[in-house]
Amino acid sequence: DMYGIGQGDTDTFAWKCLVARRLAERGVRFIELIDGSSSHNWDQHAKMQDHASHAKAIDKPIAALLKDLKQRGMLEDTLVVWTTEFG
Repeated sequence: DMYGIGQGDTDTFAWKCLVARRLAERGVRFIELIDGSSSHNWDQHAKMQDHASHAKAIDKPIAALLKDLKQRGMLEDTLVVWTTEFG
């Protein structure tokens, strides 16, 4: 529930965040999460208002992932990098 699984727009990215946490718990050293596909992506050069719906879909899952990592003491040795297509 904290991640937004089964809650509509957040569902897809929520699953990715939960799986990322589980992989990190098991010692996977590099995990990359990407939001988007050919029909739903952040690459907007017009209609910048479309970013609002994208942000809404990832905000809750990312907040849950960070909270979860912190609660488990994993942020002490986990580097979280948030970047865009421009790095």
